[in-house]
Amino acid sequence: MNGVSVDSVSRTMQVLLERAARPVVYHDPASGARLELDARTAGAPEGFLPAFVVAGEAVWREAAGKGFALDIVGDSSALLGYRLRRIGAGTFASVMLASMEAMHQVMRPEAIVVSDFNRLWSSAVAGLRHEEANPITNQGMRP
Repeated sequence: MNGVSVDSVSRTMQVLLERAARPVVYHDPASGARLELDARTAGAPEGFLPAFVVAGEAVWREAAGKGFALDIVGDSSALLGYRLRRIGAGTFASVMLASMEAMHQVMRPEAIVVSDFNRLWSSAVAGLRHEEANPITNQGMRP
């Protein structure tokens, strides 16, 4: 089987979140509610793991020009309505390093604010659009 083990990424993310010694928080913009989760729930494939890995993919895409071929499916029993089912490309190290960088970008002294991934994703998409609009200035920039 090709790809990266979702279970390994999930277990590792749970340990990293535990060691961060901060709650994982999501601010719901629609309701204004604040959802705080423990590391185990946050790092689960049906928890916030899809958000961490998608944000990590945005970081990786900006740096390396390619993604992780994520298979994320709708799941009404999942926390955000989506479950990470498969990571089809990349290596364990690239997925974890990029996801850790994404996590650090939304880490505050009081919490890891998962809802701030929207800002990270928007920034990465804007960078890719700029690169596509200016292909000559970006030749040779990717590995």
